[in-house]
Amino acid sequence: MYRIVEVGSFSFPKPDKNTNEDSVLLPTSDLHGNIIFGVADGVGSLLGANEASACVINTISKIVKEEKNFSVESAFYKAKEEVENLSLTNEVYIQAATTLTLVKIEKEKVVIGHIGDCRAYVKRNNKFYQLTKDHTRYQQLLDAGEISKKKLRHHRQDLSSILTQAINTRVELKFDIITLSINELIDNDGSIVISLMSDGAHHYWHKRPRFSDTTMNSPLSFVNNLRKRIEKEPIDDFTCLTVKLFK
Repeated sequence: MYRIVEVGSFSFPKPDKNTNEDSVLLPTSDLHGNIIFGVADGVGSLLGANEASACVINTISKIVKEEKNFSVESAFYKAKEEVENLSLTNEVYIQAATTLTLVKIEKEKVVIGHIGDCRAYVKRNNKFYQLTKDHTRYQQLLDAGEISKKKLRHHRQDLSSILTQAINTRVELKFDIITLSINELIDNDGSIVISLMSDGAHHYWHKRPRFSDTTMNSPLSFVNNLRKRIEKEPIDDFTCLTVKLFK
């Protein structure tokens, strides 16, 4: 079983906001010793964004410790159920919605549940490779292939802000499950490094996806340097959780 050797994280609201609509599940273990962590980003255009993201993270944090056999799939359905309950307690939250990217590290495999536009990356050879696909209008049009990538590039920022999937009371739950062998994720030094970012963070990482080798090898150094980059001109709430594991 892999064990955590270093964790780096940050989660801040955009400076002109009082509330952070991102929520983080720091690494925790289920009853079998599997490691679970995640990031949620409340849909800011809808009332109750921070309540929705906090709701799903709090729900998962609770069931990780209670369920005999925690599964990523069941966690998503339970999260949706609790968001629905949120709207029942207060009608103003009827449209509340959130994204969620959740990681479970088992002995032989890694399972990622994903809905929305947060991202999961794995580090290999001092580069980050994206493991998830954004549920955005931009990605939808890109996958359809009806419009060239060159033409889409001019509208990327606007189209990337339109979500096609999220956890919401009014929309059928459709999420991705990505299952990878542990061996697919091991870096040259035998470690596994997985980084989760909300769109407010990966927007800046995507622009210039590089740091020194020393920085890339340390989750603490990585998140500190990324945070400094983002703080120069943040466009949204920004969150990053980077976890390094060894066997």
